[in-house]
Amino acid sequence: RTGVVTTTRITHATPAATYAHIYDRDWECDTEVPAESVGYHVDIARQLVENAPGNRFNVILGGGMSPMGILNASEVKTTIFEGPTETICSRGDNRNLPAEWLAHHANDTVPPALVHNRRDLLNVNVKKVDHLMGLFRNNHITYSIAREAGEPSLQEMTETALGILERGDESNGYVLLVEGGRIDQGHHMNYARAALHELYEFDLAIQAAVNNTDPDETLILVTADHSHAVTFNGYALRGADILGTANSHEKNDPMFYETISYANGPGYWDHLANDSRPQNSSNMWMPLKHFTAEERAAPTYRHLATVPRKDETHGGEDVAVFAYGPGSSLIRGVFEQNYLAYVMSYAGCLGPAKDFDDSCEDLKDGQKERPL
Repeated sequence: RTGVVTTTRITHATPAATYAHIYDRDWECDTEVPAESVGYHVDIARQLVENAPGNRFNVILGGGMSPMGILNASEVKTTIFEGPTETICSRGDNRNLPAEWLAHHANDTVPPALVHNRRDLLNVNVKKVDHLMGLFRNNHITYSIAREAGEPSLQEMTETALGILERGDESNGYVLLVEGGRIDQGHHMNYARAALHELYEFDLAIQAAVNNTDPDETLILVTADHSHAVTFNGYALRGADILGTANSHEKNDPMFYETISYANGPGYWDHLANDSRPQNSSNMWMPLKHFTAEERAAPTYRHLATVPRKDETHGGEDVAVFAYGPGSSLIRGVFEQNYLAYVMSYAGCLGPAKDFDDSCEDLKDGQKERPL
């Protein structure tokens, strides 16, 4: 049994990597496929409902109604966020892909479920439904710091997914991908507060996974695909607000600076002194006192960036991997990213590394595989 849960569009890069083969990650709609590639490349959204393994997934939860052909023209946006991730393609072939997904599963023993809001998601009978699709926004699910009415949390989507996938002796095991995808997008816009709220949401989802699985049976891996050009500055006091200033306790310091800043990004322009720069001053940055407390607490407040870019870049350092459950002892030291696939294969008794685990012998002849 398989599932994908994300706070991004379900056709976005990470979820799409579980089911799509495509020349360009941006070809989420048919309108994004160049004319010379039509007939050779099928857009990502279609691949989800037309091709295996996507059309076999038991759980599909995230945003992306527009690429799937069910644009909600009356969708509410209370807080306006900026950046390239806030634009979304729409279909030109007038296909309703969720309806086609329902038709694909029409002859299932248990009818499939298609939901578009938190209430309907939480009302799904997770012990009976075998195939669930939930699409909750035209684009990505809204940053949790500004969550709109009717949007589920990542924790709630994770708990629902686990309820459908984890069927005890009735299941041969499962693989579930859970992505806190808007952490990345918040950093790209130097929205440090929004990004940290997304990290907290991801932490709650991880705790939900721990609470709803057996550590003797289920391997949980937590990692990232890259870092960001975000920096922890100075010597902030113990207990200080991470989103506050690093040196407010140093009374002789002529300039307060934030504990978090970025090496590059759109925050550069927000903090550039311009006309507020004192005469004969070498400081090119606007003093923090020029921002009100309300402005700095807003979801769309950008922390300072020292190199101007419309979109902040990824960082280059290694990222951490955390592991819990069977096979977690294999997560040690520094290794290439593809090693994780072999750990999952080994621990789950599936794929190319299953024959290296002697305990997998006990799971042969139709017995359960370990869930991941």
